[in-house]
Order: sequence, then C-alpha cells, then structure tokens
Amino acid sequence: MKNKSVTFLYGQGLKKDFKQLEKYFYVPKIDWNTWEVKIPKGTEILIGFSMGATLACEYCLTHKIEHLILCSLMPGIETLKKIKAKNVIFLVGEEEGWTLSEVRRVYKTVKSKKSLVVIPKGRHDISGTYQKKLIETIENIS
Repeated sequence: MKNKSVTFLYGQGLKKDFKQLEKYFYVPKIDWNTWEVKIPKGTEILIGFSMGATLACEYCLTHKIEHLILCSLMPGIETLKKIKAKNVIFLVGEEEGWTLSEVRRVYKTVKSKKSLVVIPKGRHDISGTYQKKLIETIENIS
C-alpha cells in the first residue's frame, strides 16, 4: 500500500515507534530542535500524530494539501480556521481524555470539509485498532 503521495509525521522523539508505518507511508526525518522536515512535493495526504499533527497543521498554514489527517492532535492549538486543506480528518482514541475534548473543541474551528473518528478503546499510540483505522481511513480516501 506504500504510496509516496502519503506522508506521515510522527510525534516528538517517537520515530522508532513508527518504523512499522514506513511500509505504508513516507516517513521523513524530523529535526525536533528546529521543527524542520522535508515534505515531498506531490504529497496529497499529510498525516500527523501527536506533535507531528501540530507540525502538519503548521505546514498547512502555507501549503495546500488535499487531505490532512490529524491523529491525537496535541492540546494547545487554538484554531484551525486558516489551514489550507480541502479535507481534514481527526482521529483520536476514546481513552485519550483531555486530548479528545481538545480535539472536539478545535474541530469546530475548521472551515474545510471535516470529520471526526473516535477509536474505541484507543490510546495515545498508533497500534492495533488505531493503526487499522488509520489505514482504513486512507484507503477510503484513495
């Protein structure tokens, strides 16, 4: 399923935890000291997890993206009304408490087409059901 038009931005300090996703997505190296990352031209689906979701939001302030998937977006984002994505999909685990309530709040500020997927029994990691739901979400886009 690996497609170079799908880029995944992992959370801060967690690259090793997402090695298994490299068979599905392009996973660039992120310099968390400078927040520098090279997102390839032609990326149609940009996925961010945790702090990677925050980085994906920053990228979409200045770059147009067809589909932005925000997984377990870290609290602290005040608004997403200026992002340049045609479609924004939020994935968040049911057991993520504060993150879930913050995602629901920020969801209301998105002006693009949007959807929210709450993953039953999901926690703050992309494994098991969470990973399956992410891959299913991407397959439904393609």
